Amino acid sequence: MIAFSIWPIAIHYYGIFYAVSFILWYFFIKYIIDKTDFVNIQNKKSFLDDILVYIILWVLLGGRLGYVFFYNLPYFIHQPWKVFYVWNWWMAFAGAFIGVGIAMFLFARKHKLSLYSVSDLIVWFLPFGLWLGRIWNYLNGELYGKKCSTYTTNHFWFMCQNFWTNHLYFANQLLESFLEWWLLLAIFQYLIWKKWILLNRWLLTIIFILYYSVIRFLLEFIRWHPKDYILYLGLSRSQYLMILIFILWVILLYLKIKRNKVL
Repeated sequence: MIAFSIWPIAIHYYGIFYAVSFILWYFFIKYIIDKTDFVNIQNKKSFLDDILVYIILWVLLGGRLGYVFFYNLPYFIHQPWKVFYVWNWWMAFAGAFIGVGIAMFLFARKHKLSLYSVSDLIVWFLPFGLWLGRIWNYLNGELYGKKCSTYTTNHFWFMCQNFWTNHLYFANQLLESFLEWWLLLAIFQYLIWKKWILLNRWLLTIIFILYYSVIRFLLEFIRWHPKDYILYLGLSRSQYLMILIFILWVILLYLKIKRNKVL
């Protein structure tokens, strides 16, 4: 959906949501490094400028390429130039996840910082970005749930909505926004309040990967999918990607336990 146009440039709501997320994230990171000793930084201005560029670049690049390779590769093989038509096609969380991982590694290496501290610092704000994304999905009528039956449409707590058709769909975007932000944020804040993250670096990152991969896997069962998105055992492409992310969590947890010390 187009918010407004400055001829010949069209400004989309999706772009506005991304911009708001990055701006809020930037000021959140600035507040954390100014008010705490979470990360030992010599040059805060250089740190903030670099981390913003790294995250924006790799989130957008990873999210876009993730959608291309994981969800619609045949289409883009025949029309590769449309990879750059970011206003016409979606982004993918799994791709953005990989992009953020690359960004954190390169950024930590450049500034000679602990990868674990940088990772926790970035993950700390991710629930808000996920919430904003799901709210936009709801407003734009995309990534909706399965069709509601006549019975469920008579009960408001099923949150059914019409998307320009004669059918009603479960508004799972609202459920996802609650589980991916409010609940996860509450867990994060509890850990921060207990000061566990200061004693146990990488804790937020490991919890986020575990929590999101499991919740997203389960929520996929109530989301509507095109037929070509359903693969073996009746699982969607996103669910298989979540399984891979869960395996990553197992590996990270193993490495953490093996080191048996503060990371």
